[in-house]
Amino acid sequence: MTLWLYLHFSAIQLDKLKMAAQAQTPDGAQPSDDLSALSRPCIIVGGHDNRVMQLDQAAAQLGIKVGMGLAGAAARSRELLVHPYDEADEKRTIREIAQWLYLITADIALFAPQGLLLKVSGMLAMYRDLSHYLNTLHAHLDTQSFSYRFACGYSPEAARLLAEHHGTLVSQDPKVLESALLGLPLTALSLPAKALERLRRVGFKTVADLFALPLVELGKRFDCELVQYVSRLRGKVPHPVTFYQSEPEFERHLPLLYEIENLDWLNKPLLKLLVQQEQFLRLRNRHATQLTLTLHQRDADPLVLSIGRGEGTDRADLWLTLCDLKLSTVTLSGPVQAIGLKVAQMCQPDELMTDLFAERRGTMTPAGLVAVLQARLGEQAVQGVKACDDLRPERASAYCTPLSVSRTPLSGTPFSGLPLSDDMMASSAMGYLRPAFLLPTIQPLQHKVTVHLGPERICTGWWDAHGIERDYFVAQDQQGRWLWVFRDRQQRWFCHGVFS
Repeated sequence: MTLWLYLHFSAIQLDKLKMAAQAQTPDGAQPSDDLSALSRPCIIVGGHDNRVMQLDQAAAQLGIKVGMGLAGAAARSRELLVHPYDEADEKRTIREIAQWLYLITADIALFAPQGLLLKVSGMLAMYRDLSHYLNTLHAHLDTQSFSYRFACGYSPEAARLLAEHHGTLVSQDPKVLESALLGLPLTALSLPAKALERLRRVGFKTVADLFALPLVELGKRFDCELVQYVSRLRGKVPHPVTFYQSEPEFERHLPLLYEIENLDWLNKPLLKLLVQQEQFLRLRNRHATQLTLTLHQRDADPLVLSIGRGEGTDRADLWLTLCDLKLSTVTLSGPVQAIGLKVAQMCQPDELMTDLFAERRGTMTPAGLVAVLQARLGEQAVQGVKACDDLRPERASAYCTPLSVSRTPLSGTPFSGLPLSDDMMASSAMGYLRPAFLLPTIQPLQHKVTVHLGPERICTGWWDAHGIERDYFVAQDQQGRWLWVFRDRQQRWFCHGVFS
């Protein structure tokens, strides 16, 4: 027989909000501070009549109970925190928990929005016995700070019912598990209200009463759906289960317990998500090169920020620095109610490896410096420069993605035979003399200069209607500046650049 373990997270949304509150509390703040909501009672309400669905211990001490109306709960305390029930958020969270458990157990089925079903039988060979398996499971889950109930069963439905209504029950003895199942009330079964009413009318009150009647007799008196449900509950027929597959991408959503207007306070909750991202990447031997940070604002569209790092890394502290720089340039349209984080691009660490014997200068790599500048100034403000296959000086270079061009020195034949300064001799030894700065627009030469080097004739571009015919010279003016000047076919002189 197959042994199953069901985990029931009855307050999953509330637990997540409490964890967000701990992450939001600034360093040094006490629970009694206005900045912290940890000491205030909190409830989750939902449905058309706003009934209490989840509550913390502080709210329970006030006499608030599950099923109580919002008006009655709010009358118990002026400090009560009320949040609407969000089923979509619970489904996201249960998938995150499943992905976390996937590291230690193989077969996991999602019973969204509050349940996980684990197939235990296949894992006992790895963990020796049930107690060792459960100890590993609890230690792994406790790092996430979620409250849960759990129970074993020899059918998925039996394990679920025992976890939700009986509480903690761990055993491999079929008699112990069946005895606990027989003691459950009939209302605990996942049956339609009409079917439960028919069973109640014939005198059935517990699961034991239902099991006492043979399946053949049960089929004669009731419909086949009830017979199939009882057969699955008793493990007589297989229960169809779809097992969870690990997600290939990292995406997290963190609702905040209270709204944030100061972006500096996003540091701690954001770090929590980045640490989860680091664990995700390291387990898959991946590095992130592009993140998408989403700030969900009240009464405003979400603010989506793209943060890149050409070198790529999995370290949470490095990404947090880039996120802080990016957030320092942001202006909010409303208070932040939730944050989302997604890895937009990943790569293999081997793709980023450089030469083992390459010289390392400074504490920051070139790609790291580019990432910091782009986060602070914007991606469009930081550009690289590449050489183009064009002899026209104004078209000999163009902007490109930073660090996308290999650092290959340009080659050429230097000028010789004319008097040059020491700096110019050093420059000419590397190739043709070109000025460090080209003027934004070519200026007519209106003052006297002394020509020291040239001419260098450039005659090209006739095929694209932008042809040039120029003789370039290296000249020096009366102020001692070294200029790059040229003479066109009409014998007019112009200044094109200045040597540094």
